[in-house]
This record gives sequence, structure tokens and C-alpha cells, in this order.
Amino acid sequence: MAEILEKIPAETKWAITSNVLASALVVRGEKVIAPVLGKLKWLEINNEVYGEGGKLMFPQIKEEFNFPVGDATEAAKFAMLALMLLMGPETESELKEATPERAVVRTTKCPFWERYEENEVNPELIPCEIGHQAFCEEGFKAINPKVTYKLVKARPSGESYCEGVYEFK
Repeated sequence: MAEILEKIPAETKWAITSNVLASALVVRGEKVIAPVLGKLKWLEINNEVYGEGGKLMFPQIKEEFNFPVGDATEAAKFAMLALMLLMGPETESELKEATPERAVVRTTKCPFWERYEENEVNPELIPCEIGHQAFCEEGFKAINPKVTYKLVKARPSGESYCEGVYEFK
């Protein structure tokens, strides 16, 4: 087993792992748990889970990489790193606007969205908007409460990409 794993490039291992994780989360939640709990309870639980994830993950990433988060641009770059680490190498985001007071990040490719589409998940059960909002909102509260985040465009709402605004107060 070890010999096989050693031959697989790290990028391939990471891509496979993140794909499996995203698929498992999508299928587990939207295809299994949501039908049992109902839409509102499912979304409420996701809000809490992703918020707690941000509280745990943001401080760990900030400490591990000694990443500055002293203005909106740094916060946006930090979030791009956090989302890449959470979702894997399939993620594609770009910084569309960057000033110390306000930054905008557009995500055009998201492995969670890809798995939702592949698994034909009902868009009403996709927790992207509240989950992503809670993840970033709670994460920044944990590392720099002067940063605010608002998801202003989301694919589950019919947009062709997701877009978040980071502001430094």
C-alpha cells in the first residue's frame, strides 16, 4: 500500500481527497439527512456547522501560515486560502477589487457546486449561501472582528458565480 501511495503525486492525492470529501458531504446531507429533517432544520444545522468550522479553521490557518489579516485585501486573500484548503484544488477564485477598506472575491469554480450538479441536488437544499456566510463571518470574528463578510452573489440563487465582499471597519 505504501509503495502505491508514494507513486501518486501529492496534487493527485489532494484532488481525490477533496473530491471524495465534497461528494460525501453533498450526498450525506442533501440526499440523506435533509429529507429526514426537512429543509429548514437542515439549513439551520448547516449554518451552525459551517460557523463552527470557520471558528476552528481560521485561527489554525492564520497561526500555521502566519498570514496577516489587517485590512480587507488581506482578509480576502486569507479567505481565498481558507476556501482552497477547505474545498481543494478544483476551486477557482479571483480578487476582483482590493483596497484596505473593501475587497471583492469572485469564485467561478467550486467543487461543492460541481458535486451538487453531478448529484442533481434540489437547489432549495443547497446550503451554500448560509454555510459560506457563516463560515467566513464566524471565522473572521475569531481572528479579526474588524473584518466583515457578505456573500452578495451565489450560484444556488441562479448566478453564474459566487461573490463575497470583505470590509474592514
